[in-house]
Parts: sequence; structure tokens; C-alpha cells
Amino acid sequence: MTPPEETIWSMEPHTEAKHAILEKYLQAWFPILARWNGRIIYYDGFAGPGVYSGDEEGSPLIALNVAKSHNYRPDTELVFIFVEKDEERARTLQRIIEKENLPENYHWKVMNEEFETALGELLDYLEKENLSLAPTFAFIDPFGIKGLPFSLIERLLRKAKSEVLITFMDSTIQRFVSELPEQINELIGNPSASDIIESSEDRIAEARKLYYNSLKGAAKFVRFFEMKDQNNRTVYHLFFATNHPRGHEKMKEAMWKADESGLFRFSDATDPKQRILFSPAPQKDLVPILGKKFKGKTASSDEILKYTNDETVFLKKHARKALKLLESDNGYKDYRIQVKSTKKDGSPRKRGTFPPGTTIRFSKVS
Repeated sequence: MTPPEETIWSMEPHTEAKHAILEKYLQAWFPILARWNGRIIYYDGFAGPGVYSGDEEGSPLIALNVAKSHNYRPDTELVFIFVEKDEERARTLQRIIEKENLPENYHWKVMNEEFETALGELLDYLEKENLSLAPTFAFIDPFGIKGLPFSLIERLLRKAKSEVLITFMDSTIQRFVSELPEQINELIGNPSASDIIESSEDRIAEARKLYYNSLKGAAKFVRFFEMKDQNNRTVYHLFFATNHPRGHEKMKEAMWKADESGLFRFSDATDPKQRILFSPAPQKDLVPILGKKFKGKTASSDEILKYTNDETVFLKKHARKALKLLESDNGYKDYRIQVKSTKKDGSPRKRGTFPPGTTIRFSKVS
């Protein structure tokens, strides 16, 4: 993806899909975090001018408008930091935000700096003064692979209640792995990354796997999503990383709620080769995953829901529908379950429901 030369440029369809994901997630993130914290931070690392040539909103305005759509306690402080290295784009963003009618408890700043410099200085200051960082969501959306060292992302994720949504330009890595080995190693956080990628038959898949592994070393939950152009070609992957199960769950909900335009696909971290397209019956896509995970085993409904929530792109509601399908007379394809007829407390269980503590036995499959 070639960086635009203009101050304001046209929006690509895959960017629209990405912004839909961002918007849906922030709709959950702002009210949840503000309920329990007196200060929360939205950090936009490559903010741009704030708008596109067709008057579509950029990520800074999306964040501000989502925040304004919720009510907060009077003492809640919402902080917005917008980093943009291009001077004219930064000035444009500054002018646009100044026209916004923002509440008094909204504090914002446009920083005309490199992302690496701005975030590095912030983290250096916090560590020097032994200060904690307020709950932070960082949207990191570069055009290329420069100025995004993994060491910086790792430092941010080590802060309590910090999350990142990152555009990972693996298609660019594929093209420049021979020319920019040190830069790629720094980006991925692996001193051997460029050599491993260059020798791989599928360089994009290898780069994605290496970056996933690096993020998993800093965050408990990592999801990645394949973003495509109008010609169905992969442009980049969008990575989300958090240490909080609820944030992970809310991001997945955002993905399922976002525009089902076909411009992005889920990638299942439990099976990196698997791409999950939106379908009218996601429970049917989940059945083989559950069937293989629990084949021949007995598990509780709680274990199955937790596995679905923590280790797959699917939601708990999909798991319940998948279990209902598996308990039907014919099961689904080669997959079957036997479910205890009573609840945990000994009372009768209604067929097709799976209350907490329900005992479920999965059939053996080949």
C-alpha cells in the first residue's frame, strides 16, 4: 500500500471496513473503562488529517464522536492524543478538532512528531517518575513498516489495562525483506525474523506468524484479521492485543457487528491456516473446531464457552448454538455430543440449553 502524497486523500474500502471495526469496539470500550476509571486515554499513533477527500471521518473524529455518544461521571477525564508526523496533516487535524464542540472533561492534543518518538518519550517519562499509565487504547495505523519497533509495543502492553489495534503491513515486508532486514527484525521483535521470512515459501504467512508469536509474549489475547482490497487481494493484517478477557470478547463482538462487506476476514489463532468468512450460520463453522478440540472428552459447558471465547474468533452465543446443533437428533456431519439431562443442582435441564456446569461428552471423530 503506497503512502499518499496529498494532505487529504481518498478512503479505500478496506480502510472503511477497518474504521467500522474501530468504531464498534470503541462503542464498548469508552463506557466500560470510564465506569471504573477516573481517566482513560485514546492514543492514535498515525492520526492523519482527520478526514478523507470524500468528507469521511478519519480515526480521530471517529474516536471523539463515539466518546461523545456516551454519558460519563462529571469527574471522568477523557484524554485523546493524536500523533501525526506530517506537518500539514497535523495542522489540518488541529483545525478540525478545534471546531468540535467537546465537553470540558475532554482533553486532547495533536502532536506533530514521529510515533516512535512521541510514545517512547511518554513511556520514558512514566518509568522515570514511577508513574502508572491510565487505561489506554492505542490505534496504530501506519502505511508502511518504519517507526514501529516491537520493543515499543511491548513496553506499552506491559502497562496495566493497555490495548493495541495495529495495522501490520506483511505485504510490504514480503517485498522488502531482503533490502530492509534490520528494520523488519525491529518491527517484529525477532533478530532472526528477516532470515526466517526470506527462506519461507509463504513470506506473508511467516511474517504474520512471527508477529503473532511476539505479541503473544506480551499479551494474553491476540487476534488478527485479514484486510482485503476490491480485488480480493490481501493488503495487510489487523492485529489486536490485550491482557483482558473482556476486551478480547468485546473486540470479537465488534468484528461480528462490523459491516459484512467481504473486505476483511477473521483469522483463527488456533489454526493460522484457517480463514473464517462471515456466514449466516457461524455455529456450523465452529462445530468442527469444538469437535476436534474436545473429541472423546467430557467437558463442562463453562469450559467449552471459555475455550470458544478465549481461543477462537467465535462468541459464546455461537458456542451455545453449536452445542444445540450437536445435541439435535442427527448432530452435525460426523459430530455428536451426549449431554447430561440434569443441571448442576440436579434439576431437569431443557434440551438445547446449556446452563453453567452442564456435563457434555463429545463423540470421537476421525
